[in-house]
Amino acid sequence: MKISFINSPNIGKYRELKKYTEKYWKNENIENYKNFLMIIKKIKIEKIFYQINNNFSNIILGDFSMYDSILDISCLINSVNSSIFINKKKYFSFARGDKDVSPQKMTKFFNTNYHYIIPNNLNNLKLNSNFLIKDILFLLKNGINPTITIIGPISYLYLCINKKYQFKNLLEIYLLIIKKIKKLGIKEFQFEEPILCSKINNNWKKIFNLFYKNIDILFCINSVFKLNLDNILILNNFNCTKNIILENINLLKKNFINVIKNNLNKTNILYISKQFDFNFNFNFSIENCKFLPYNLNIEKFKDKKYLSFYFQKINELKLLKKIFYNKINSYDLLYLINFEIYNNKIFIKNNFKKITKKSNKLNLKLFTNNTIGSFPQNKEIKISRKQKKFFLISKIEYENILKENIYLCFLKQIKFNYNILVHGEFERTDMVEYFSENIEGINKTLNGWVQSYGTRYVKPPIILNIKNSNNITENWFNFSKLITKKNIKIILTGPITILKWSFYNDELKFFYCLKLSDIINIEILKLQKKFNLFQIDEPTIKECLSINKNIWKNEINNFLFCFNNCTKFIKINNEIHTHVCYSLFNDIINFIKKMNIDVLTIESTREKFENLKIFNFTKLNLGAGIYDVHSPIIINKINIKKNIFKISNIINPFKIWINPDCGLKTRNWYELNYSLNNIKEILLEIKNIF
Repeated sequence: MKISFINSPNIGKYRELKKYTEKYWKNENIENYKNFLMIIKKIKIEKIFYQINNNFSNIILGDFSMYDSILDISCLINSVNSSIFINKKKYFSFARGDKDVSPQKMTKFFNTNYHYIIPNNLNNLKLNSNFLIKDILFLLKNGINPTITIIGPISYLYLCINKKYQFKNLLEIYLLIIKKIKKLGIKEFQFEEPILCSKINNNWKKIFNLFYKNIDILFCINSVFKLNLDNILILNNFNCTKNIILENINLLKKNFINVIKNNLNKTNILYISKQFDFNFNFNFSIENCKFLPYNLNIEKFKDKKYLSFYFQKINELKLLKKIFYNKINSYDLLYLINFEIYNNKIFIKNNFKKITKKSNKLNLKLFTNNTIGSFPQNKEIKISRKQKKFFLISKIEYENILKENIYLCFLKQIKFNYNILVHGEFERTDMVEYFSENIEGINKTLNGWVQSYGTRYVKPPIILNIKNSNNITENWFNFSKLITKKNIKIILTGPITILKWSFYNDELKFFYCLKLSDIINIEILKLQKKFNLFQIDEPTIKECLSINKNIWKNEINNFLFCFNNCTKFIKINNEIHTHVCYSLFNDIINFIKKMNIDVLTIESTREKFENLKIFNFTKLNLGAGIYDVHSPIIINKINIKKNIFKISNIINPFKIWINPDCGLKTRNWYELNYSLNNIKEILLEIKNIF
């Protein structure tokens, strides 16, 4: 029996990659560039060290990325269609954009919250970067012959925009990569094929056979997520190593117990090997450690004894091997004796009533100018938050600083001619983390960071139970009401997103979601005494659905009920907004049509507004995003006019809301003053014409 990981976290134990990358972006001088390269090398060496030090059977190389692993392959094979050899500076331009390159389209990786840059051009493929080759040569020079892990060509093709008639080019360039790397002395490849977790048709199966039967090197194929058993026979067609993957990235130790009970029975393993022609050479792997926090030992919440992070998973893999060979010692027995499983019940009300969808209103104002929610959090806020954490300032002093910034934020929005104001969300470090802090039963981590996209990291809360909520937003919005008589939009995080951006027991996900919807519903009930406009953000609707579409119908009905349950006490004359970002809307358009909402905001600029067409026949008012907030490019007036014109050609102008994309907190006020002022002036020009 062998043990290994498919991949491991990228960001560094203390988020070093984020800090040095953003410092380099801010000032691209030699010193920052050298420090940036040093941190990259440090993280890569650490990843190799953890594997060697724990006697892993395969030393995995290729799972590190500076920004996005799919973009890494796109740059390697030139699907970004670059005319020059791609260095690190050019690499970032495809993700973020610059004066010469528009940022590439982005969406979420299967049903995770990890965002990837979508490949879009397979016509001019060639080997066009040497990032991977340099890493291989470095390890070989130090006497380590690694297993190269890489996203498989079939899954890469599946993630592309333009798939038709181009797969042969892609398969050929992959074969060239294998040939080139094999010449260096590499003996084994690991292909990640997450497409195997979904239902695939015969055409995809034929492409699998076409590629993997032509490989003349030792390799294994990993599904990364839970393998769809309908696809397992595909693997029997190839001469490859089969891994038994300990599925589900759930942090609960319950999974570890299940593995001991179900997978480590040698009789069962022999039966599996006969059924599916497996060699009795098993490699137990844990999937998707890339999306796990690093270390549980530094955390302080009381329920951590039920959980495992990345470093704990390493120890558990080693323990599985010992159990398999009956070589456990007294320390291992002590670990197992103290192995506790969380089994508290969650209580929900059972007096459910059908929630009927109210009819949508037509926006009576032409091009309503507003924003989705957050604004930049300046250094004063960030420093005062740390001071409060270490008791250097009192809670009252901290809240007064936030109130000053809310007041200033209102003044700036009035300057930008916003018809509807937001309070800026300065009290929130993260939209989900903030809500979880105020809900009893949800655990918050100190350093449980995982990557969302690029240098955008989040700390997913850990849901073991949900009881009651404290005063989540009421005080902040009541203060906001004292400042201005203008219409204020209440920003709340929806139950589906709180659930998806947390770690939780998958078996209880609908119970958790329903309980969360009750909490948001009560929050709205308190607030609608003074407010009439509510935005319930749900950016992760599609990602909360299973990868296997066969069970979508029941899941959609359950999640839809949970969202609409939030709105059951909203008065008929009040307005409901939601926000969904970087999604594949063709998959969830019927879900969106049944949501009890009036206005939907999405990101469309990277899509060139092509994703708006599907909303043309809905009754919803739509905010499409006038410029890409996730790029450092400041939009000029000409492009604002072009974008408004493109949206107006697809959507009725009286149903259009004008807003930047979400995530203004990731920018700074210097950038926003230019961008938002340009939008204001263009809208004034348009309204003067009408």
